[in-house]
Amino acid sequence: MEDLVQWLSAQLNDDERIAREATPGPWAQSGIGEYGWGVSFGRNGAGVEADDSDQGRADAEHIAEHNPARVLREIEAKRQLIARGGPFCTSDCDEPGNEPMDPDTNWATPLEHHLDCDAYTAAAVLALPYADRPGYKENWRP
Repeated sequence: MEDLVQWLSAQLNDDERIAREATPGPWAQSGIGEYGWGVSFGRNGAGVEADDSDQGRADAEHIAEHNPARVLREIEAKRQLIARGGPFCTSDCDEPGNEPMDPDTNWATPLEHHLDCDAYTAAAVLALPYADRPGYKENWRP
């Protein structure tokens, strides 16, 4: 499980690098321009234009909405979820008898096991958007 967390952390680091290298903004859809729908990146001369069409407008709105500041907030939220996960379940979470044993009492702790499995599932779900990147393992897919 640790390899999933390490791999996911590397993807987040890559996303952070890309977002920090981009023009910080604010990014905004700036309406129709000379060649199509525009997105302003918050400084003179910085921006892009999409086609003068309904699709171009939708593309411009999408680009503006996914600005570096938002991406950085999403990365921080994902990192917080990963950090709160603690130890991860490495067995089949639904299979009875796989609960970890408390070393002091020698009793299974199903609630703690369930929480660990939820953390594993959360990490696996957070990795899904990166499934097309090198290193993703299909057995991580929830």
